Amino acid sequence: MRAKRKHLIVKANPEQKESHEIQMPDGSTISIYLGRKFGENNREVYPNVCEIISVGDEVAGVSVGDKIILHHNIITNEATHIKKEDGYVYMGIPADGLVYAKIKEDGTLIPLFKNLIGERIVKEKVSQFEYEDRTEQHKFKILAVPEDYSDVAAGDIILAYKYSDYEMVYHHNNRECRAIRIAADDILGIFN
Repeated sequence: MRAKRKHLIVKANPEQKESHEIQMPDGSTISIYLGRKFGENNREVYPNVCEIISVGDEVAGVSVGDKIILHHNIITNEATHIKKEDGYVYMGIPADGLVYAKIKEDGTLIPLFKNLIGERIVKEKVSQFEYEDRTEQHKFKILAVPEDYSDVAAGDIILAYKYSDYEMVYHHNNRECRAIRIAADDILGIFN
């Protein structure tokens, strides 16, 4: 299989949101069921982690074998499915804003296709009686930007639409990782 032009062919475990395999020190693996966490953060989602099988000629920034993070609903779209084999689904997908980031060896993310990685900014407490941290709903500190993006740099404090943040929870090398994705189109301004 070979991806065309601005597309990727990826493989994914369709059960990745329901279970997780843990590599034990003796080389064996165990599977555990992942219960859903329901809390006050309804913006927390479990995106799809996929491996790239083929890269189209017009796609930059990713290579065959890279692990990437996709929008949480892509894997359920059977129109993208090419085949199912050995417990994996092979899919053809466009290389666009629904491909959020590439996972580095240490589990951190390199943002792709006008997606940025940021963190929420915690408001300062104004009273000693405040018992929980509060975050700014519109302000974020940018931690990483795509290589070909120059409007915002890592370290900038930005203003974005309310609820434009997308907190991704993913598993890498037997540990839970978290990152906040912000689309470049959702940025309203940069604080000086």
